[in-house]
Amino acid sequence: MRVIRNVIPTVYQMRIKQMMEDVGFPWGYLKDVTYRETDEVRNRFPNANGSQGFAHLFYDAETNTHSEFCNIIMPLLFSFVDTTEYDLFRIKGGLLLPTGTGYNMPHIDMNRPHTTALYYVNTSDGETVFFDENSNEIRREKPEQGKVVIFDGSIYHASSCPTTTTNRMTLNFNYDY
Repeated sequence: MRVIRNVIPTVYQMRIKQMMEDVGFPWGYLKDVTYRETDEVRNRFPNANGSQGFAHLFYDAETNTHSEFCNIIMPLLFSFVDTTEYDLFRIKGGLLLPTGTGYNMPHIDMNRPHTTALYYVNTSDGETVFFDENSNEIRREKPEQGKVVIFDGSIYHASSCPTTTTNRMTLNFNYDY
C-alpha cells in the first residue's frame, strides 16, 4: 500500500473539488454504494451495511462510458501512474453524506487483477477501512484532501460515511499495469 499526500498541486485539488461540488455536476443516486444487496460477501461481513450515496462514472472501459468531465480528471491519474503501459478500467467519483451507518460493506471493485487508487477530494472523517483475507480489519485511512492511497485491488476495503463533516468525496481509479 502506498500513500501520497498532496499528489497534485493545491490549485488542481481545488479545481476538482469545485467541479464535484457544483450544482450542475451530475451525480447519480445509489441505494447501496457498494452494490452488495445480496451476495456471498455479506456472509463474510454480517455486521456491515451499505449506505445510500451518489456516484459519477467518469470512465468505464467495459461500457464505453466517457463523461464530459473525464479530461479534467485524467491528469490526476498521470501523477501517480508512472508508465504509459497501463490498462484503465474505470474512474468513478463517490459522494457520501452522514448516515450513521458506520463503515459500508467491504468489497473489491472488480473481479480481475487490478490496482486501485483512491483519491480524497476533501478532508472528512469518513475513513476507508482495509481488511485481510480472514476479514480482519488491518488498517484505516483518514480522508485528507489531495491524498491518494494506492493498493492491490484484491484487498477488501470499505468506505465510511462521515459523522462530523458534511460529506466525503472520492475519486476511485481501477487500472492494471
